[in-house]
Amino acid sequence: MSAIPDDPQAGEFAAPAPDETLAPMLQAWRQRLEAAGTRCTAVALQGEAGATLPFPPGLGEALAALWPALQARVSAEQPVALERCQIATDAKGGAGHLIMAVRIQYGQGQSAIVGLCLPPPHSERIVQAVLLALASLQWSLTEHHHTALLRTARLLEVLGHVSSQDRAHAAAQDWVNRSAAWARELAAVGSANTVGVSLALFEVRGATPRWWVGSDTAWAQKAAPAVLEAAEQASRAVLALSEVQGLGWRALPVLARGRATAVLVVHGEAAALSEELLRVLRSSLSLAEPLLRQWRLAERALWQHGWDAVVHAVRQLGRDGEQGHLRWKLAAAGSLLAAVLLLGLPFDERVTAPLVIEGQTRQLVTAPFEGFVAHVRARPGERVHEGQHLLDMETRELKVEQAKFLSDREQASGKLRQAMAEHDAPAVAQAAAQVQQAQAQLGLVENKLARAAVLSPLDGLVVSGDWDQHLGAPLEVGKQLFEIAAVDQYRVVLHVADHDIARIRAGLGGELRLAGAPQQTSPFRVSLVTATASVQEGSNGFRVEADWLGPVPTLSPGMQGVGKITVGRANLLTIWTRSSIDWLRMKWWTWW
Repeated sequence: MSAIPDDPQAGEFAAPAPDETLAPMLQAWRQRLEAAGTRCTAVALQGEAGATLPFPPGLGEALAALWPALQARVSAEQPVALERCQIATDAKGGAGHLIMAVRIQYGQGQSAIVGLCLPPPHSERIVQAVLLALASLQWSLTEHHHTALLRTARLLEVLGHVSSQDRAHAAAQDWVNRSAAWARELAAVGSANTVGVSLALFEVRGATPRWWVGSDTAWAQKAAPAVLEAAEQASRAVLALSEVQGLGWRALPVLARGRATAVLVVHGEAAALSEELLRVLRSSLSLAEPLLRQWRLAERALWQHGWDAVVHAVRQLGRDGEQGHLRWKLAAAGSLLAAVLLLGLPFDERVTAPLVIEGQTRQLVTAPFEGFVAHVRARPGERVHEGQHLLDMETRELKVEQAKFLSDREQASGKLRQAMAEHDAPAVAQAAAQVQQAQAQLGLVENKLARAAVLSPLDGLVVSGDWDQHLGAPLEVGKQLFEIAAVDQYRVVLHVADHDIARIRAGLGGELRLAGAPQQTSPFRVSLVTATASVQEGSNGFRVEADWLGPVPTLSPGMQGVGKITVGRANLLTIWTRSSIDWLRMKWWTWW
């Protein structure tokens, strides 16, 4: 039988063997031709795969070279080609044989080229007799082709029933029962009595055949005499690596990579085990056994699959001179290198967090009194100096009040002078009180007028306070107008996620990159970890402050970026899987 590989890498399938019934068919036709008076030394047939029979060896190199040339000359328009040729059986100087190539058609569109070696003497009558006799060969080939098609359909039907099962054992039982029924039909052809044929399928494990299924038997005792006898015959076939036979039985092994994978033991009357019956069983077994074997292997436990994969890999690594062993060794070396990188080498483990740049000194500028916005002289993003004008508040009502209180003070002062001139003590006291009251109210108004011009308290950058679009807007006492940040010192503020905050402490170093300068990396050191959580962009985290190390580039408060804090060293597998493991721990804790 043809070898059936264990896996896709087990090697190429063997080429299909020629049909074993072709040679007897041609020999019978040749005998009929000679019985009709036409001698023929040899016959050949060139058809499709499995329907090819060359000339017998030993007829000479001239015939071996001429036969392909004659085939090339034959076509549908010229179905006959003739040529003389000296073969090994011809006498020296003789006329030689007439080599005849004829194209015939049979079955459903099938064609073949028949070759004949006709000894001398040659005549046109002999050629015509051969062409007439080819009709019987065409009929025989057509009948043979039809039988082959019916057998193929039956094989596909059996295979379809096997594939529809749910389990490998049920599929094997269905196949062996259907194959046994088919074998009984073939054995009963030409016989009036029913012929008993039984089948037993053994799987081979470690060169030992083991009972799997038997025809018309759902279960069998392993110690039963029939099972022991069949097992003995299967063992002989496994040792011989070929078919073995005895009186009333045959053992048909399936070979793959030089070893037997299964054995089919056939029992029946010696006369019933015809070559046609055995040919059908071989074909059915060669189609179904690989499917059943792979099906059974797939049903094994998961740990067995893993163990087989490890054993297969080890065997591939240990083979020298085998095709593909270098690829396996390179893959193993790559896997070992990956394992060393993942588990053996330590790398810096870092926590990534978004950050923002803030000034080290920040001061708020608020409204000094209730009023309205008159003029805006600074906007966010502008650099300002200490004492620089930022905003003017409306002063018209204050100036009206100032004039009123000035007038009240002058009137009170006049009354005071008049009372002093009249030496009217009560009037002097009353006028002096009015003067003081007017002076106090005037002082309050003048103080507001002095503070109506809002000034910068320090040199820095206006971080917030865009009032240019709010001219005339009312202001309340203490309302924030501007935020000024010093530009000589900065601090880094990171928003560290709550699942990473436990590993952050003061003194840890890190690096950052700003969105405005993504090509530049700057170092920093953690200075403060606050205990207040906040939510930013849907992520809960904690505020972590850090000091800039080294020279400070040109920065602006409010610039954003990404920081990485080095929290220790670990292998890559731990670094890459830490977040997933922590998530699984929380889920397990929640469910448990």
